[in-house]
Amino acid sequence: MRTEKIPFRKVEGTGFAGKLKNLRISVWLCVLFMTVLAALIIFADPITAHDPTEVDLSLKFHKACTAYPFGCDDYGRCVFCRCVFAVRNSVGIAFTIELAAVLIGSLFGMTAAYFGRIADQLFTTICSALMSFPNVILAMLIIALLGPSTRNIIVAMLIVDWIWYARITRSLTLSLKERKYVQAARMNGASAATVLRRHLAPGIIPQLIGQFTLNLGNVILGIAGLSFLGLGIQRPTPELGIMISDACSLIRTDFSLLLWPGMILFLVVLGFNVIGEFVSERLRRQG
Repeated sequence: MRTEKIPFRKVEGTGFAGKLKNLRISVWLCVLFMTVLAALIIFADPITAHDPTEVDLSLKFHKACTAYPFGCDDYGRCVFCRCVFAVRNSVGIAFTIELAAVLIGSLFGMTAAYFGRIADQLFTTICSALMSFPNVILAMLIIALLGPSTRNIIVAMLIVDWIWYARITRSLTLSLKERKYVQAARMNGASAATVLRRHLAPGIIPQLIGQFTLNLGNVILGIAGLSFLGLGIQRPTPELGIMISDACSLIRTDFSLLLWPGMILFLVVLGFNVIGEFVSERLRRQG
């Protein structure tokens, strides 16, 4: 009996290699940029040859060269070194704020939705009261009460940011706690902490990852905006908002002092936004 061989047909887009080919070019560029950015942040000390806060008036408005790739500012400080340390400070503070906001917001949101009644009503009232203020106005009000400093800007941004994670977690918990496997665990005598940790958290955490990445860019932009107004990180600590603020009065003398921190801030926020949108899109498809 003669048998015919069925030709093998390769299916495009399957496997790890296929998934890599399907990634958008913009995502690849942002991943490459963020990788370089991460390397600069981690190895900032050996990469930079100058102290970002060291003043040398003999180098005032020094033009770009090999030793000073971005030139020097009006105090003779290396602009490249200041940009590198400014990005490290902004990303580090933003990551700290977002991580704390995720933990606090997830805890309050899951607890309020799981127990309901008084806890949920109290949670809803607090969130409604805080969300009645615009984020920037609320952050400025808190800093005005506490005083401008790095610690206080973390507190202000955290108070503004945890609400969104708490509301997302609450809505997801309300949906997941009606699933049969959650009800079965409760009927078998599992404690509330066990149900929250083993059955609800695994379904909530993936949904928060995309929001976490997307919000990092917004927090960095918020830190820069508050520092620009003099309410955030204080001089002489290098920060992109402070550098942009100082360069505004020198725009006619040396435009590059405004160009470099502004361009870097734009690229950092854009990179986090593109990667965050991509991660959120992939998680929605998988869900």
